Amino acid sequence: MSKPYVPAGTKTRFYRPPTLASDFTEFLDGDIPNMVMDFTLLPDWYDQFKEDYEPQIIRGELYADTSKSRYSNTDNNLNIRCDVNSGIKKGDMVIASNNGDVFILDWEVALQSNNAPSRAVRCNFNLTVERYMQEETDAYGYLVQEEGMRTIVDALPANAYFYDGRNASFYSANSNPGISPEVNALITVQLNEQTRNLKVNDEFTWGNDSYIITDISWVGVNRAGTSGTLALQSLQKPGGIK
Repeated sequence: MSKPYVPAGTKTRFYRPPTLASDFTEFLDGDIPNMVMDFTLLPDWYDQFKEDYEPQIIRGELYADTSKSRYSNTDNNLNIRCDVNSGIKKGDMVIASNNGDVFILDWEVALQSNNAPSRAVRCNFNLTVERYMQEETDAYGYLVQEEGMRTIVDALPANAYFYDGRNASFYSANSNPGISPEVNALITVQLNEQTRNLKVNDEFTWGNDSYIITDISWVGVNRAGTSGTLALQSLQKPGGIK
């Protein structure tokens, strides 16, 4: 005859080490080549170019994702863990002290017992976005700004890759000879004082080709609209080879 299971209250008292957070802080205090180091923290990339700028240095551990994939851009996705009091948040950018690589944090920081974790996406090009604008005149009719292309976003490190989830297609455009590949370039950028002014149909150059922004997603921005990441989609501009 089997013995029935009778649940009972526990008599175990689990030990919770009071040094959880301080242990990780102490771990971060010593450099480990290519992993534990100083990072320059930039909640807004352009803060560093202001006259009163003072660098904010934090400690962190950078390590590779254990999963590997043949899909593009996975090599640029790393993990980072910082001190629980580091103050990092989604959308922040960090500069690694060992080689100057720039990363954008694109995961919400869910604080753990002893660290602040996020994903650090390596920036692989500098994004400069331009927009065609009409000429501007003052109240007396004098020319203030000539018509033409104006810079909206200036040399912002960003992460970009080509979406490889569908087959390539082509499209034609009036006044342009031949057909152009419908290449969908996906770009992750920090929300900051410049990128919040982006609009559909703004243009940028990547390598030898020009692209037109076709969509700007604010899904990665916090509810207050003060920080986070923007996801840009773009198509190669017809006849846009430089």
